[in-house]
This record gives sequence, C-alpha cells and structure tokens, in this order.
Amino acid sequence: MPKQTFLNLPEEKRNLITDTLIKYFSQKPYHEVDISDIAKECNVAKGSMYQYFENKKDMYFYALEVSYQRFLELLEKLDMMHVNLFDYYENSLETIWIAMKELKSEYLLLERAFFSQDSPFKDEINEKFLKQSREFLVKIIKYNQQKGYIRDDIDPVIISIFLEGASFYMKKFVIEEALSRTSTTLDLDISYFKDALSQFIKLLKEGIGKK
Repeated sequence: MPKQTFLNLPEEKRNLITDTLIKYFSQKPYHEVDISDIAKECNVAKGSMYQYFENKKDMYFYALEVSYQRFLELLEKLDMMHVNLFDYYENSLETIWIAMKELKSEYLLLERAFFSQDSPFKDEINEKFLKQSREFLVKIIKYNQQKGYIRDDIDPVIISIFLEGASFYMKKFVIEEALSRTSTTLDLDISYFKDALSQFIKLLKEGIGKK
C-alpha cells in the first residue's frame, strides 16, 4: 500500500498517479508494464514512484484495491443489500453494464487480475478480495432468507460459497467467449449477457429459491 509520502501529495497529484497506475496495469500484462512510462505520464521521476510505493507489486495491488473499491461504491448505489437476490441479478445487469463502461480501466484491470492467463499473484489476489466479497454476500443472503426469498435451511456461508463458485465460472465462461469473439467483454453486445444471465438465474432459482 502507499507510503506516507504518497498520502502527503496534493489530491490532484494522487489521483493522477492512481488513475495512471490503473490504466497501465489494465492495458498490459504485469511483467510488461514499465514504471518509467507511468512516471513520465505523471510528470514525476521514476525514483519518486519508489518513494511513494515499496515496489512494482505494491503499485499493482494498490491499483487493484482502488479499482475494487470503486466498483463496490457503484454497486452499493444499487441498494443491493435490500433487494430480492434474483430480482437484483435480473434487473441490475444494465446498470452494472453502464458501470463497467464508466469504470472501463478499473473493470479491465480486475478482469485481467482474476481471469487472465498472464495474471501474477492469483492466490494472493483471491485471498485478499475473497473475504471482502464473501462478507458482503453473506449479508445479502441473510436478508433474503429473512424475507423468505430464498431457502433458510442452508447456512448462509454455504450458499455464499456456492454462489461464489457458480458466479466465478459463469464469468470465466463469458470472458472466454468474449476473447474468442472480441478483444474484451466490453465489446460484446449486452444481449449476449442477458441470455447467459437468464439461464444462470433459472439454475439459481431451482437450487436455492424458496419452494
């Protein structure tokens, strides 16, 4: 994470460095990113980047953390905590699609980090972000159980593990399809996602939906 020297920078400079890190790490594999290019675009010396961060890996994880938090902030605006889980999946796709477009670099960085073959530190990335996402998901599941939307005879943590696995491989499938047809998932037509999602929702309802 950033050193105090980075935190002491003016907000405008911090934002420039942050956004530039996200842009470069989203565009290239980790090992191809040259910190000199980032420093040049930010109009700072390369050595200054190492005064702000411990090393390149530290910069990478900082870019991931900021990207992840920006996405969470957008998702929270959907009031995801207080909706029917199935309605959320069915009705929020278009909003999330817009968010993906608005946070294009952030999304592409996260997609590359979690799913790309050239992604480094996958175990660390999963360990770091899985706990955050699971805690968030368990709260949603408990709310849905209390409302009678989904089965309450299964431990919320077990349901969250099931949803994590199902969602992960669903995303993996969609991303692989995207890469076989286009350059990224952002280049696919939203109708493709709607078709895939409707089938995914059907499976979820039959598995965890309240009978």
